[in-house]
Amino acid sequence: MKISLPEEMQNVQINEKWGQEIFIDGLAEYIRGFIKYAVEQAVKQELTGFLGYKHYQRSEEKRENYRNGYYERDLLTRYGPIEDIHVARDRNGEFESQVLPHYRRREEKIDRQIVDMFIGGISTRKMKKITQELMGKGYSAGTISRINKQLTQEMRAWLEQPIEDNIVYIFLDGLNLPVKRFTVSKESLLVAIGITADGYRQILGVQLGNRESASSWREFFKDLKRRGLKGENLLLGAMDGLSGLENAFTEAFPKAKVQRCVVHKLRNIAAKLPRKIQKNCLDHAKRIFYADSLEEAKERFSAWKDNWEKVAPSAVYCLEKDLAAVLNFYTQPRLLWKSLRTTNTIERTFKEFRRRTRQMDSLPNEDCCLRCIYAMSMNLNQSWALRRIEGFANLAEDAA
Repeated sequence: MKISLPEEMQNVQINEKWGQEIFIDGLAEYIRGFIKYAVEQAVKQELTGFLGYKHYQRSEEKRENYRNGYYERDLLTRYGPIEDIHVARDRNGEFESQVLPHYRRREEKIDRQIVDMFIGGISTRKMKKITQELMGKGYSAGTISRINKQLTQEMRAWLEQPIEDNIVYIFLDGLNLPVKRFTVSKESLLVAIGITADGYRQILGVQLGNRESASSWREFFKDLKRRGLKGENLLLGAMDGLSGLENAFTEAFPKAKVQRCVVHKLRNIAAKLPRKIQKNCLDHAKRIFYADSLEEAKERFSAWKDNWEKVAPSAVYCLEKDLAAVLNFYTQPRLLWKSLRTTNTIERTFKEFRRRTRQMDSLPNEDCCLRCIYAMSMNLNQSWALRRIEGFANLAEDAA
């Protein structure tokens, strides 16, 4: 096929607005024509490979299957709708094209774009107008819902995907989301984010449950362990101080230490202080977590305790009873202290989840909730796979 611009497109004056529009419209039509031709030729080549002989090739061998003309198929692509594609077929109906599978009416990328728009907060009611303008075909709320449901199998496969036991740090927390069952109510989404030994983040799994319940976390950890997270290399589990979570974590991963989030602990202390002394007391307490060593941090705590115990004994006790867990990050390489002393890693992830689901009054059911979280998790995991957490790269250089 000779590829050249049609004469009417060559004569368009593209320095004027109307000329630009005509040119782009014509170019889009031309591209769709080329795609149609390319798809038809590719399917013909596939059929030739399937049958084992070329078109019109003569042979003395008896053939049990033959070419049998074509049928027409429309296909929606990222370049717009392509109509009346001639799809070659065989007489026995055994041939299955990989380029244009049976019943495929949309390019797979279109489905993914629709899902991304939905996850981005665009309602199904608005989607019809948007898909009409962008893709040349408007899709109803029902069609878009069916496209979203295609994610269900992917989502379930991800929740069963094996986990490599090379996780050294894990961040744990629960996020409340509005899920509709008989009525709409807030349900907790339990989330685990792991950091591998070479410094890459990944969302390991999610599960609906009760973030305050030790039994919910036990079931979650049981599932993670079944998938391969034995915890042989696990050093720290960072969390915000939920007693049920801590108990379940230490039972499931006895070799790992609990790292209480410094920010959450400071909030707990603040709640026990009168406003008059709150700022001074907290400023003094923060210095504990920016010491140069574990020993210095303990010395700073002793000084803070001596200074504030008489005027704010409950605040001092609040930190003292959990001091070891709050300072466990000091047992890890110095370059990682900033990343490990808080649960910011999971808090930023939750912020993204909330931003994407804020436009939805509620998630219609459990599967819809998990599909949405799955789609967002895949985007995050793909992004995280391209860059190490701050500090790990320097550790690798030092080791080399």
